[in-house]
Amino acid sequence: MSAHATIAATLRANEAALLDAQRRGDADAVAALLAEDFEEIGSSGRRYDRAATLAAVGTAPLDAAAIGDFSLHLLAADLALVAFRARLRRGGRVLHSWRSSLWRHEHGAWRLVFHQGTPCP
Repeated sequence: MSAHATIAATLRANEAALLDAQRRGDADAVAALLAEDFEEIGSSGRRYDRAATLAAVGTAPLDAAAIGDFSLHLLAADLALVAFRARLRRGGRVLHSWRSSLWRHEHGAWRLVFHQGTPCP
C-alpha cells in the first residue's frame, strides 16, 4: 500500500470513529483525536473549540453514520485535507452533509485541527 493510501485509510478510519455512536459518547476517545487548537464550524453555522466539543460529547447521539465520496489532499508531509459526504441517521431523520477536515500529524498520530460540515440534499 502506498503512503498516500495508508494515510487515506487512517484518516477515513479516524473520521468514522468520530461519527461512531459509541465513540461519540466517550470523551477520552474523542479527545485523543482532537488537536489542542481544534476548531469546528458545525453544519448549523456555529463555531466550537476543543473544550466546547468535548463538553458536548454524548449530547447528540447518532443511530448510524456512513461516509462516501472520501478524498484526501496532502498539503504537506504532516498536513492533510480530507473531504467527504456524510449520511447520518438520528431517530427518524436522515441528514446529509459535505464535510471537510484538516488533520495534522503530531506526536506520532494524526490529530484533527479543523472541521466544517455543510448540509446538502
